[in-house]
Amino acid sequence: MKKTLFAALLLALFAANASAKAVTNPLFMPAQGQILSDTLASFNNTTDGASNKIYFAREALSFGLTDRLQIGGYIGYAKSDNLDRKDFTNPGVFAVLRLWNIGLDVDLGGRIEFDAFDDFNEGGMADGTDKYGFFARAGADLGIFYLGAIGGLDYWDGLGARTMSLGKDEKVYNGDIKAFAIFDVMDIVGLGGEAGYRAYDMGGENYYKGYYLTARLDVNPIPSRIGVTAFATYENIDHMDENYTAGLNLKLAI
Repeated sequence: MKKTLFAALLLALFAANASAKAVTNPLFMPAQGQILSDTLASFNNTTDGASNKIYFAREALSFGLTDRLQIGGYIGYAKSDNLDRKDFTNPGVFAVLRLWNIGLDVDLGGRIEFDAFDDFNEGGMADGTDKYGFFARAGADLGIFYLGAIGGLDYWDGLGARTMSLGKDEKVYNGDIKAFAIFDVMDIVGLGGEAGYRAYDMGGENYYKGYYLTARLDVNPIPSRIGVTAFATYENIDHMDENYTAGLNLKLAI
């Protein structure tokens, strides 16, 4: 009898660990047959007072093929006050595979972004680059805290890659790694932060590199279905203007 109760307790703990997270959690994945809408609206500018304001919106839709496999796509739209223009940004597709979800969530993912719209030189807002990338992420629920990290590597191929290369290369590798912590109350309200390191054109003799910091507030009226994140990011990259981004990220699981 004791062995049976102990086994039931273990199963209950594992089931709780595998249960749905708040939809705003960075490692949330839609369940099998579920559609996830991820809508982002943001504002970016430099900190030196110059007028280089960029307004950006992106819609991503993804689908849970299984409880462990998510596929999706996205497209964006941007407006630049400095350039006095607005247009679509390049679309992309992505996939995420959950490798482990007992005690620790571990995912592996990849994405491809296509050079489909006019770039800056052509009068558009896209960057004129095909992008191929993969990422790994992991996180653990420690009760009132959720801690995690995400790291990735991208390969950019196209004219737009030159803007991120001191050597003006058209084929570059870019890396990004960050850690995050979220303090949450019943998954309904979360307060957290991120600290990350980003590098562009890592294979070149010189490259852009630096850090960024993000503060975030999550509000989830229905934690497993709908939530919104308000965030603010400060970025300091060598050889580039310091800049900040503020925005809202709405997620809806159907």
